[in-house]
Parts: sequence; C-alpha cells; structure tokens
Amino acid sequence: MDPEFQAARNRYRTPKPEASAELSAFQRKLRKNPYAQALATPLRQCPVTGARLPNFFLLDFGLVPHPQTGKPWQMPKLVIESGANVSSSASIPDGAELNVTGSNKVDTPIDAPSSHRRPARTVAGSHIIAHQSALRLISNLKQRSYMQILPHRWKNDARFKADQIIWRKDMDTFVLELLRKRAVKLLQYLGTRPAAYVVPCQDYEDIQNKHQAGAVLWLGGPNADKDHPPPYAMMGFKSSGRIPLYNLPALLGSEHLSQLRGASKIFDSTLAVIKRKHNTAECQLHLWKLMGYVASDTSAG
Repeated sequence: MDPEFQAARNRYRTPKPEASAELSAFQRKLRKNPYAQALATPLRQCPVTGARLPNFFLLDFGLVPHPQTGKPWQMPKLVIESGANVSSSASIPDGAELNVTGSNKVDTPIDAPSSHRRPARTVAGSHIIAHQSALRLISNLKQRSYMQILPHRWKNDARFKADQIIWRKDMDTFVLELLRKRAVKLLQYLGTRPAAYVVPCQDYEDIQNKHQAGAVLWLGGPNADKDHPPPYAMMGFKSSGRIPLYNLPALLGSEHLSQLRGASKIFDSTLAVIKRKHNTAECQLHLWKLMGYVASDTSAG
C-alpha cells in the first residue's frame, strides 16, 4: 500500500506524545503570574451589564434545590466550593412567605442552620459581573425584569418553572461574606507555612528589601484613618515593576481581620508582603477579585 496514503490516514489516529513533566521557563513564570492566569480564563457575558469579560471577573451562578421544598435557588458556586449554608430551613419553610414586590427574592440569614450543607451539583449556570453593586441591583428588580436576565436554557428547562427561581434579597452581602471567608482561609494557610510565603515589613522602604514580592498587605495602624491606601492602589517594586497594595481592613472588615491576626503574628504588623510564588497565586487572585467586588462600594466595610 502507498506509504504516503498510510501516513495520511493514520496522521490523526496516532496518540499524542505525553507532555513533558518538566516545565519550560515560560511555563514556570506563567504559574507565578496570577494576572496572566486571570486574563487567560474563557470569555463570558454578563446579562446585567452586557460586558464580555474573562470568566475570572464574573461570578458563576447555578441553581440548587431548596432543602425543604425543592424549589430552585439561584446561588453562587462559591457556596459549593465553601460548603456554606444555602438557606434557613427553619425561617423559610417554602420560600414564599418572604417574597418582595411579588418576586421570588427572599431575606435569609447568612449563617442560618440548614440541612442542605453541600449540594452535589447545580444546574448549568450563568455569569454575573463580580461587583457588589450589580448583585444589589438584581435584588431590587421587579419579577419581570429579573426574568429577563435569566439564561434562556433555564426558562425552557422542563425540570422546574423559571418563575419559581428564588434570588436571595441579601445576595450582595452573602457573596461578600463568602469571599471574605475564603480570603482569610487562604491568607491563614500562607501565613502558617514554614516556607515564609508571607513576611512582615517594618515600613514601605523595607518592602524593597524583600525578594520576589508579589503583593503588599496593609493591615492598619495607629493612623489608619489617614494613611490607608485607596482601592486599586499600586506601588513600585525593584524587580516586578508595580505590585498591588491591598487594604485588608477595608477588604475583610474588622471581624475577619481580627480572626486573621489571631492565626499568625505575621499579621500583627502594619505591612506584610506576599511572595511571588506558584503557591501564592491563588491567594493573590482571590484578593484581586475581592478588591474588585468592593472597590467602589462605600458600604462594604
């Protein structure tokens, strides 16, 4: 048989060679860059703003069944990741008594006890821009307007009726609490590792003496009301150009900041640096997302 014909026929049947276990210099650099990772996520469109952005800048929402009634609740997938409570089985028996303006938006305590701890799966979801004001806007929509931003596939799903979908009235603060808890968990992990992923600094000049700085944490001080960094604050660093400066009292709130300080003496300082390492990329990404969520919202503290 013609060897060229054989080669052409088998070209796409031959298994691909296994990827090399050793990363290239570019791949190693990419693993340490959280911003490149964020920009490389797939594009998705927000139905509220119409913005088409990398998925990192949006929140993934799905549907989970109410623990008592089975009615669909629109919930962020952060709930699945954290195992947080979805609703109060005691205060909302059927999801109908607390409807607002005829819509399926209900008020639910964030930490209310529930038997519905960790749903196994969600209905394929939608993506909403990761900004607190956008979620607050949805909470104030009338039922007709709310229905217009639901994914088309939800409206035609035979497993449930779209007009029964419930949106938490306090969704903006509920998501904020989830993001804050996740941030504290990630920072606590880094702060308690022997590898010194987070190191304290005496002042801003001392930051320049640290190696591989990826981000700066400002944890407050005696003149916190005057000296706090603004949202999206950046500072120059000798080898990285510019790195973000995170205002943790504003991002985490006093309660979560106290919890963080109790985890390690590193967080008792006014300033600390997160090293630019592969193992710190997830934490840096999450802090960036949290900052974007509350950046222009004066009520977040």
